[in-house]
Amino acid sequence: MQNSFIEKSKDIIKEAIERIKEAVDRLEPPEIFDLNKKSVLNICAAVAVDAGQTLFRGVFKNIGIVVYQVASSKEEDPIQSYAFWTSPGLPDNERRAIISQQLERLQTEDSIIAEFVKAMGWIAIHQKGVMPDSCFRSSSAFSSFIRDLLEWSRLYELGKQLQNYVKKELGIQPVLLRDGTLRFASLAEGHTNRLSKIFQELEVPIFGVTKNSALLRSPDVYYWLQKNKVYDRKGPIIIPINKQMFEELGWRLERYFGDNGMRFGRYALVRFDPMPGSQNVFAVDIPNYLDWNKVLVLLSGIAQQATASTYPMPGYPFALKKAHDKAVLSEHRVSLLESTFKRTLPVEVYELLKNLSLF
Repeated sequence: MQNSFIEKSKDIIKEAIERIKEAVDRLEPPEIFDLNKKSVLNICAAVAVDAGQTLFRGVFKNIGIVVYQVASSKEEDPIQSYAFWTSPGLPDNERRAIISQQLERLQTEDSIIAEFVKAMGWIAIHQKGVMPDSCFRSSSAFSSFIRDLLEWSRLYELGKQLQNYVKKELGIQPVLLRDGTLRFASLAEGHTNRLSKIFQELEVPIFGVTKNSALLRSPDVYYWLQKNKVYDRKGPIIIPINKQMFEELGWRLERYFGDNGMRFGRYALVRFDPMPGSQNVFAVDIPNYLDWNKVLVLLSGIAQQATASTYPMPGYPFALKKAHDKAVLSEHRVSLLESTFKRTLPVEVYELLKNLSLF
């Protein structure tokens, strides 16, 4: 039985590889651009968010409290921590009320969030048409929404700070980087258009850098790059994805080009790492409104700031690494937050939680 399973699996894999090669052989060679343009990129800034769900135990885990830590790559910017009750174990109407109250408090007390909400043209975060209704029912949907809200709000605030360099005409070119695609949770097209517009108005270019894109994990794309000896090239490179070529041969790539209204960028494959033979390629989301020649200049500047040893893989932009290092919730930080939390609880609440074995 086991030998039969192994033989069948080998046959399936062999056929799959042959089919992939046949399909890729019909594709034209990729158009490759060297990222060697002279660049005046002086400031490259990024924002990172860490939720650290796997580190928290006790009352945080059992009651459904998620702690987010948000940080930018700017040295002087403080790290901010937020706590949300993302999975209230309550009847639906009470659950909705609790979530709405948390969002109202966030919008009232946090000026960065309030400014972003205003820029997006929203009245309230929890209003219908802003936050998907699924966030009131699903803790994972609510957590994803909150994470993106915190990240995009801080990116917008950081963009406004960098905008001053552009307005003062100091000859300084700032760039914003996001870890991931240029999208906001699972919001509709109207929000994506507005998100695109407010960042375009800042005149500070933004790119989304994805290190684990499904596109990069695709055996088709890997074989396509390998077959055309892309990895053997020396120096940083960018490969725009010819959407029409892929789609004419039957591939569906709309999710990578914002055609579904969820994003305002288009994908290109980028290697910032200059070493020949390096397979450290990133999927970079490029705003639709950026001119291609400007893209080459800006990404050349990012490549010049990248290093061959950056976490989590060589060539990862330094600003993103710096923001990640600041935002990450270490076990020491989690222990400190939990200890502080316990000390500030009223005695009766502490005793109740202790009796329920939540500590």
